[in-house]
Amino acid sequence: MSLDFHLEADNALSISQIAECLTQLGVTEVMQTGDSLQGAFPSGLSLEAEKPGDPFLGAEDTKGLSFPVAMHIYLRVKSPEPKGLSQLDDLEDFITRLASLTEAQFLVTFQYESLYYWKDANGLHQQKSLKRSTT
Repeated sequence: MSLDFHLEADNALSISQIAECLTQLGVTEVMQTGDSLQGAFPSGLSLEAEKPGDPFLGAEDTKGLSFPVAMHIYLRVKSPEPKGLSQLDDLEDFITRLASLTEAQFLVTFQYESLYYWKDANGLHQQKSLKRSTT
């Protein structure tokens, strides 16, 4: 089973900010080539960031945001994950850390349909949590 999440961002988000975010999170499997970047977390979460060919938002719920998409990050959660690690926790950590490193506006959706996060001029907002319940 795999789950596909999409982060669509405006032109304030750069490949170097994404790389810095991964470094701060301790991700060592990172490959950067020109205007694209690939990374893999120890949990198995993978991402690919690139400038999209289509500048239109794919997200169904935009929370009123409207911007040309200048960076697309494709995030894939794929089973099974190593014992004691959580791809969804890593995904949420990535989003919150990235939000602290950039002024970019962005939306994070599951298959463009369900909105989980959005970042606007007022900061990062969460519609749904990705983290596992600890109870």
